[in-house]
Amino acid sequence: MSKETELKLLIAPEAHSQLLSDSLLNGTPCADQCTFQLQNTYFDTPDQRLHQARVALRIREKQGRFIQTLKTRGQSRNGLSQRGEWEWSLATDQLDVAVLNGVWPDTLADVDQSALKPVFTTDFQRTAFTLNWAGEHRACVELALDLGEIRAGRQREVISEVEIELISGVEAALHEIADQLRLSVSLEPSDVSKAERGYRLINNQTST
Repeated sequence: MSKETELKLLIAPEAHSQLLSDSLLNGTPCADQCTFQLQNTYFDTPDQRLHQARVALRIREKQGRFIQTLKTRGQSRNGLSQRGEWEWSLATDQLDVAVLNGVWPDTLADVDQSALKPVFTTDFQRTAFTLNWAGEHRACVELALDLGEIRAGRQREVISEVEIELISGVEAALHEIADQLRLSVSLEPSDVSKAERGYRLINNQTST
C-alpha cells in the first residue's frame, strides 16, 4: 500500500495553455514531461456500497496498459487529500477481484464482489511534469494538468484540474507550488475527487 498525498485545484479550460507556459514549469528542474490519454472505468455494486464507504475501485487504461486501483477512505481539506492506495497491473480491461483479498476494507466484508459492475467513466488528457521544488520547503512532486470529461450514461461533465502529488519531501511544498502558479492563472482548491463527481452525476446531484 502507498499513501497518496495530493493537492487538487480547479482551472478554467481556456487557461491550460497559459499555465503550460508558466515560468515555473519551464524553469524548475524536471524530468518525464509527457502528455497522454487516461481512460478510467469505476466499479461499484448496484446499491453503491463502495461509494457509501468512500472507497473507489477503478481500472485505468494508459498507453495500452491496464492498471486496477483501490483507494480507501481518506481525508480532504482545502484541496489537500490523503488516502490509502493499492495498484495492480492487469493483462486485460477486466476486473480482477482475486487481488483484492487481504486489502478489501472490513466495512465491505459482506459485499458480493461478483456484483461489482461499471458505473461511470472518466476520459481525459493529462500533461504531467516531475518537478524538483527547491523553495522554502523542498520536495519532488508530480504536477498533472487534466482536461476531459466524466461520462455517466448520456450525462457529461467537464474535467479541468491541476493535481500536485507529493513524491518525496515536505507536504507544505504543495501549497508553495500552488501559490506560485496562481501568479499566472486562477486556481481554486477542490475537495471533490473525480470519482465523487462521477457519483454525483449518476445520482443527479450538483458537483459545485
